[in-house]
Amino acid sequence: MTTLAQWLVAETDDAALRSVVVSMAAASAELAAVLRVAPIAGQTGLAGHTNVQGEAQKALDVISNDVVLRHLQANDAVSVLISEELDDAVHFENQGAFIVATDPLDGSSNLDVNVTVGTIFSVLPSAGGLLQKGREQVAAGFVAYGPATSLVLRIAGDVSVFTLDGQGEWVQVVVAAKVPEATGEFAINTARERFWDAATLGYVKESVAGETGPAGKRYNMRWVGSMVADILRILMRGGIFLYPLDSETVSKGGRLRLLYEANPMAWLVEGAGGRSTTGQQEILDVEPTGIHQRVPVILGSAEEVRRVEAWYAKG
Repeated sequence: MTTLAQWLVAETDDAALRSVVVSMAAASAELAAVLRVAPIAGQTGLAGHTNVQGEAQKALDVISNDVVLRHLQANDAVSVLISEELDDAVHFENQGAFIVATDPLDGSSNLDVNVTVGTIFSVLPSAGGLLQKGREQVAAGFVAYGPATSLVLRIAGDVSVFTLDGQGEWVQVVVAAKVPEATGEFAINTARERFWDAATLGYVKESVAGETGPAGKRYNMRWVGSMVADILRILMRGGIFLYPLDSETVSKGGRLRLLYEANPMAWLVEGAGGRSTTGQQEILDVEPTGIHQRVPVILGSAEEVRRVEAWYAKG
């Protein structure tokens, strides 16, 4: 079976870029081990302070950030780290060719109930500076810590999926993930319906109307509340994920962060044949204005995303 190291050699001749991916994979393998015993070690509670987003940090948020920071700081190919858990970008002494933007532990609010959490990362060329559009990414991926530890990765071609085996090796299990064009599943937090805009409300209502509604088919709703889990499901079997702009998040520009959540996930979904949008433009075309900028996120099966875009086009 193909290992991550073998795949990387076949995927790119840039040894420095390969090393950045290897560093993130190594950090994630270490985190997988930490997470397995975190409840025993008493590491699932709050850390007692908040991050730059104003969110209460879990002990494992801090630990995960430290693990990623340590691995990347040791890599001469990385010049800057942008992390959800750090107010400012960390500039390393290395004058490396790449910037890494990461959410070291996405979905950490689910830790206490043993739901899948993950690590999301984006790799950008240092020459472009901190604020680059998603289309400038040279690699992106995420790790889902679930029943198995899965690494979803794309450089420029297909989206591949690897599983961490018992010896610490990443083994390829999906050569080229493909998001089906059409789907019968959508993922959204319906508890926020009172805040939704007209486009979101219209899309969801016509979907739940079933076979006799405008969509002409039956839908199921799936919502894990952990972005990595929801996007992994979409990459494997299709669907659409929506965290749209609403009346409560509009003042912040959205809920999810552009550089280290929206962009890498859009890079992966589009690489697997899906589509992404903020409702107004493709996510990968958004011009960043800050390292912690928030945006609306809608991505998944192309046919479903186009339906949402059509609702937004109605004005």
